[in-house]
Amino acid sequence: MQQEYDALISNGTWTLCPRPLHHNVICNKWVFKIKRKADGTVERFKARLIQIYVLVYVDDIIITGTHPHIITNIIVKLQSEFPLKDLGPLSYFLGIQVTRDASGLHICQTKYITELLHKTQMNGAKPSKSPCTLGSKLSRLDGETLSDPTPYRQGVGALQKYTLTRPKIAYSINQLCQHMHAPSTTHWTTAKRVLRYLQGTTDHGLYYNKGNLQLNAFCDSDWAGCPDDRRSTMGFTAFLGECLIAWSAKKQAVVSRSSTEAEYRSLSITTAELF
Repeated sequence: MQQEYDALISNGTWTLCPRPLHHNVICNKWVFKIKRKADGTVERFKARLIQIYVLVYVDDIIITGTHPHIITNIIVKLQSEFPLKDLGPLSYFLGIQVTRDASGLHICQTKYITELLHKTQMNGAKPSKSPCTLGSKLSRLDGETLSDPTPYRQGVGALQKYTLTRPKIAYSINQLCQHMHAPSTTHWTTAKRVLRYLQGTTDHGLYYNKGNLQLNAFCDSDWAGCPDDRRSTMGFTAFLGECLIAWSAKKQAVVSRSSTEAEYRSLSITTAELF
């Protein structure tokens, strides 16, 4: 912290002065992070001072709704307060493609998936019908350690973005991400299967249709499923009407002593996510 503070002073970032009367003070915030080495060990602790300014630049604002006149009123009010340009209906945002029809909209990441397949040289691979084999569980002891883990880390890191529109690969990506520090040949083969699945389903995505607004959620857990630390993996999906709006697959923080305990932990995590 002291080194970061001294650097700000030496660069003339601040000018110390008495506090003006009848003015609010804008606070700053320290952000602490841990930088780790490739094997997962701690390299050093990092501290950054985030400065908060009154001037804020907003790049994109997405307004959604089913009543055009309400959306128009919101845009008019925003234009009266900020410089705002209406770009029209959403079609492409942060790599997500959006298409509409009479009953709803379809979102997918075809372009990003195609680019990843070319980058990993998997664009000509034989498509797979599923992202993983039924009941597959990865262990740190599987296979031989890769001599160059960079392609694995880059590929799996990129795959995390595709869970935004492809919830079916969430469990597989969760398994692969647990071995980023020391990937093996088995882990890389499993990652390639996910890529082969995407190869055959590049145009798949999520479809949101107009219907009832009843909220339903489903959750489950795999008790002591991890062969390395015996922690359970939980997953949940949430639907607004027929539309899938939230999903997750992750390992529970502690070891559950029974399948019932694992199920209750899954239920509590799902409830917390919804509310």
